[in-house]
Formats: sequence, C-alpha cells, structure tokens
Amino acid sequence: MAELTEAQRETRRQQARDTIETRLRETWPAWRRPARTPNFSLAADLAFDSLGDLAAEILVDGTMMRALTIKDGVATLELAEATEMVRIFAAGMRGCLDGHGASNYVEMEMTDGATGDAYTVTVQRRFNPTPHQFRQQAEAALATVMRIVDEYVVESNDVGGIDANDLVDRLADAGFALPEAEPAEAGEQR
Repeated sequence: MAELTEAQRETRRQQARDTIETRLRETWPAWRRPARTPNFSLAADLAFDSLGDLAAEILVDGTMMRALTIKDGVATLELAEATEMVRIFAAGMRGCLDGHGASNYVEMEMTDGATGDAYTVTVQRRFNPTPHQFRQQAEAALATVMRIVDEYVVESNDVGGIDANDLVDRLADAGFALPEAEPAEAGEQR
C-alpha cells in the first residue's frame, strides 16, 4: 500500500468516524437493549461492517505495534507512533465508562461469532482500583465485621450484660452502621 499523505489520512479518518457515528445512531435500538447491558459486540460489528475495507486500511495507517506485554493479568500495548485511530479507541473506552456511569470500570461480554467462545473485556480507568483490588477491600471489610460479631458473641456468652444494641454500636463505631439503625446521641443509651 502506498504511503498516504496526512491530508488523505485525515480524510479517511473523518469518513470512518462519520460512518461509524451514523451507523451507530441508526442501529441504537438494536444494540442498546434498554434495562440490560448494551450489546457492544453487536455495536462494534455494525460499526466495523459499515466501513468495509476503509476500516481495515485506517486501522493500520501509521500505527505500528512495538510490544504487547501481559503481566499479572494486565495487557499493555506499546505503539511506536500514536495515531488518531488510537485516540478514537481511547475515546471509545472512555465512552463505555461514561455511558454506563462507571466511575472506575465496566465489564463487557463479547462472543466470537466464528467459534462461539465468550470473553469478558474489562475497561478500567488506569489509576483507580482494579476489580481485584475492590474484591480485596470487600473481603477486608467482611473480615472486620466478622471479627466484631465474633467478639460480641464470645463476650455475650462468657461475660453477659450486653445486648444486640451493643453489637449495633460496635459495628457503627467501626464504620459499618446498619442501614436502619439511627446513631445514638452522645451519652444516650439504647
């Protein structure tokens, strides 16, 4: 393929962008699926199919992959030259997050049409906690709550003189107030 001028590249990029936007707007009801997770796989197929050969050429114009590394489940793609297509891809990922109101990450289910293999793609803001870190935080919180409950049960059985309100207070003091529990006023007994 002959090297394109910058003007030719920009014309192709604009054609591709406009075609993708038009096709996604036209097919919004089919892939949006109200009250359910949008079918991003269908949306991507519709957008890609609307471009035909132009999309394939644009995807390779000026984008040279330097390295793809996977470490601890995180894939990192290093490019020799940043192109408009890469910026569009990044904007698309940001759009996935913002479109779902996700402050940190969103998971999308995708199926390979040829093999039927299913995949989960996670798009995450770079410096926010990963799903794994969120799980670790939840597990640590659960361990704290379980320790408080265990201590309460032992004290209740062995020492006595405490009631369920003591458990509610201990949980609240540790930052785990029960939703229906109202905080006690200073010096007030429950």
